This record gives sequence, C-alpha cells and structure tokens, in this order.
Amino acid sequence: MRKDLSVGLDFTRIIACLMVVVLHVSATGVAEFSHDWVYFNAYDSLVRACVPLFLMLSGALLLGREEGVTQFYTKRFLRIFPPLIFWSVFYVLWKARLSGDYSGLSASLFSVLKGPAYFHLWYLYALVGIYLFIPFMSKIYRHSTDAEKITYLSIWFVVACVIPLVAYFYPGMGDVASVYGLSSFVGLSGFVFLGAYVFDRIKTQVKQSLLADAAGFITSAVCTALATYWLSLRDGTPNQLFFSYLSPFVVAGAVFGFRLLMGLGTRLSRYAKTLNVLAGSTLGVYCLHIFVMNRLSIVYGPFIEGHSMLWVIPALVFAIFIMTLAPIFIARQFKPFRHII
Repeated sequence: MRKDLSVGLDFTRIIACLMVVVLHVSATGVAEFSHDWVYFNAYDSLVRACVPLFLMLSGALLLGREEGVTQFYTKRFLRIFPPLIFWSVFYVLWKARLSGDYSGLSASLFSVLKGPAYFHLWYLYALVGIYLFIPFMSKIYRHSTDAEKITYLSIWFVVACVIPLVAYFYPGMGDVASVYGLSSFVGLSGFVFLGAYVFDRIKTQVKQSLLADAAGFITSAVCTALATYWLSLRDGTPNQLFFSYLSPFVVAGAVFGFRLLMGLGTRLSRYAKTLNVLAGSTLGVYCLHIFVMNRLSIVYGPFIEGHSMLWVIPALVFAIFIMTLAPIFIARQFKPFRHII
C-alpha cells in the first residue's frame, strides 16, 4: 500500500477514536432538555459517524485482500478476543468494586458471554459477527464490477437506512424489509463494503476537493442536528431517531468524513511513525475512556456548573482523551500488552 494512504488510514482511525470520546461526553446531556441541550445536540450530531468510520476502515483494509477463511479467522480473532476478554474482566471487576458486592462476581464474569460488561464494549461483540462475514463479503466485493458494487450499496442504503426511517413516520406501511425478505441487506456490515468502495475510489482519483468533502460532512451533521431538534420539539422530549448509525444523514456524513480525513491524512506523511503509534493505541483508548470519564466526573462535576457546554465539552474531551491515551501508550511499550490493549 502507498505510504500516503497508510498514513491517511492511521489519521482517520485516530480522529474516529477522538470522535467517540466527543460522542460519549455529549451524550450525557442529550437525553433530557436543558438550557445547554442545543450544544449537546450539536456536538453529538457532529461526531455520529465515528463508529461507521471504524467499520469503513475495516472494509478498506480487509475486503481487497485474497485470504483463506481459516487464516483470516485465526488472525482476526487472535486480535479481537484478547482485548474483549481483558476489558470485559476489567469492567466486571470495576463495577463490583463500585458496588462493594463481590458475591455475584463469578456470575458476572460468565455473563459476558451473553453481552458486554459495559455498554461501549458492544462494538467488540459486533466485530465478531462482522469478521465472520468478511471472508465471504470479500469474495463478493473482489469479483463484482463497479456497477454491481453500486447496486449492492444502493439496495443496502434503501433497506437499512431509508425504509426504517420512513416506517417510523408511516407505521402503516408495515415491516417491508421482512415481508420481502430483505434481511440480507440490513445491519452495520454494509459500512464495511462501503469503506472498501470509497477507499478504492480515493486510490484512483486524480484530484480530491477537501473543501467539497468538508462541506458535505458539515452539511450532514447540520441535517442530523436540525432533524433531531425538530423531532424533539414535536415530541416534547428528546428524540434520538436521527442519531442512529444507519440514519441517512449519518451514512452520508461517514462517506464525506472518510474522504475528508483520508485527504487530510495523506498530507501528513512526514508524521507517519507518530500517527502509526497513536493509531495502534486507539482500541485501548476506546475501551478505557469510559472508565476515565467516569472517574474524572467526580472531580470536574462541581466545577462545570453554570458554565456553557459550548466550551466545556471540548475541554472535557481533550482532558479525557489525553488522560486515557497516556496509560495506554505507556502500557503498549511492553510487548505483551500490545495484544490486549
């Protein structure tokens, strides 16, 4: 792979991880109306594409490879299961420590087989199913013409993104996707296919307009924020329908965001080594930042009262990201830890 593209992928991964932190900080205030709710909504809308970006990165890196099923599963699951087990145990022990009740510890440890020990770990569980499908999706992708790829993505977008949205406002139409057996085109795995397709277009493009991609990304975020504002006012309570990762606005934002971040990243080849090291820490940052955010809230809680969330949210995000990155970076200097964090 060209060095500039590799740097672009690392940069995109780092920013997507930062966006996750913004998402979880801003999410603390979107569930209830307040005088700062507009700011929480704006920041949340701006970074909704974070998880789709991660999935698109997987597609960009994996779908173009010709790799045997056994080899693929061995490599991917050796990368995903150690962190999944480690962080699940970490959060089970932490929750037991907070409650002071260790009597159900063994049951809690076994419960991670059924679901995540803490809410944000859902992504690691989702990767298991997505990775199981990727070898077969890869064959489809590599042997499809450009027109066939566009057809697949178009059907996925309509079935997974448009139909659920229309059905919300017009429930009388029923479950069209189920009636017509369209379940093969639903779910987050479409982002993997989308990521591979957009990445291939980036590799072959003659010239990229960063301004156009930035405008598209911002427009998508504004549409998400305005739609959420309108729907919440209509319902009299915050409604997060348009925050769905499969919302049409979020999907559009993911495409423009991926192109924008790749375009910016390819211009940073001189920082390739630093960006690669930071990108390697993103999984650990993703898993640990909720713990840091929770512990830090004990300290910052009293100090942010009366201050505008317009600047408080960026300040908290910066503090949480740095305080999470530091221990992860240090731990990864020891080779055994690189396999689990």
